Amino acid sequence: MLRIREISSIFCVGFLLCFSAVSAQTQRNSPYSRFGLGEIGTRSASANRAMGGTSFAFQSATVVNFANPASYVAYDSLACLFDVAFSYENHTLTAASVQKGSSISFDYLAFGLPVLRWWKTSFGFQPFSGMSYKISQKKELNADTILTSFYGEGGINEIYWGNAFKLFKNFSVGFNASYLFGEYRKNRTVEPSDKLSWVSLTSNANFVKGFHLMTGLQYFIPVKEKGKFGLGLVYTPAIPISSKFQNMTISQYMDTLDILYKTDNQKIKHSMPQSIGGGISWGKGLHYFIGADFSWTNWGSYAVNGINDSLVNSYRMSLGGNYTPNPTGAKFISHITLSLGGSYEQTYLCLNDVPLNKWGVNFGVQFPVKRSKTTFGAIFEYGQMGTTQANLIKEDYFKVTVSVRMHEAWYQRRRLE
Repeated sequence: MLRIREISSIFCVGFLLCFSAVSAQTQRNSPYSRFGLGEIGTRSASANRAMGGTSFAFQSATVVNFANPASYVAYDSLACLFDVAFSYENHTLTAASVQKGSSISFDYLAFGLPVLRWWKTSFGFQPFSGMSYKISQKKELNADTILTSFYGEGGINEIYWGNAFKLFKNFSVGFNASYLFGEYRKNRTVEPSDKLSWVSLTSNANFVKGFHLMTGLQYFIPVKEKGKFGLGLVYTPAIPISSKFQNMTISQYMDTLDILYKTDNQKIKHSMPQSIGGGISWGKGLHYFIGADFSWTNWGSYAVNGINDSLVNSYRMSLGGNYTPNPTGAKFISHITLSLGGSYEQTYLCLNDVPLNKWGVNFGVQFPVKRSKTTFGAIFEYGQMGTTQANLIKEDYFKVTVSVRMHEAWYQRRRLE
């Protein structure tokens, strides 16, 4: 059992690791992150990612399932949870040529705590979206070669605080209140092969801040001693957020620099899209679980400064499960959890009249620590996004995610004999 002072130290160290990891992480180069808010993060715990992201009807005493805040009610009344994950990804971009790369990224940091027997809480930090791309095009014009480069960087982060309440037996509701913040920049340079000629730079920066809300509910129906049938539902309303927009165009001719156009800190309002999702599941305690999810997001209505940026409504479906041979057995191998899952997604991009789809398959393994509910895990994922049709780019990726889930006593009153 950890004392409260020791647990407080874990919280502080965890947040320091979190923010240092975010500042030092290298983001993968994806040309599709040029659009909208960039590449939207997975935003689910490692235990759920190992099952293809299946999470809406999933509930566990040892998992911070922030994809459905109603699941927090499953926490032990005398225990705290600490969950952190990092990923390594190797990807291949295929178009007229093949480009390979790799990156390391911070995924999330989450805590789960009991308040009362019917009230549990959670808080954490994770990237909401990321932008990193560099694209170059050459064009012949008047016996000169014009090089146009597009490049961008940045992203949006999310700090959340969630609460779940058990209204009656097997039924719970919850919410995650989040604060979104960050910035991303989209730049374009036009440069002729004659270095003594003009050069043009256009830079757009967007500084985002605002609140986000997710609500959820779960209901489980026991079937004698065979297991439980679960239902889950999540809903995110369209909530306005604010941005400060900067736009600047610069032209340079030899040593002369001219600012042709500039707007600084122009305040704009836009709304994050509404989203709804549901899931079903069947499971028996820590022994096994199988579930399926479906979600839909209204990205078609999203626009920044009146620009939709080729975004369309998106949907995602997943199927997955896990299996632990004998959660109460004496042998170490009987406590190892194996997970398998897959997902299919129509992303929020439609380019050249071609919807961009994404699919992935996941396999995970979770190893327990002796005489503890703390576990170390690894997830292996292979997937594909996009196509080479209509002059588009196909992305193949292989990702390895490592995670640590600590489950320790939060408070216990001492008894004096």
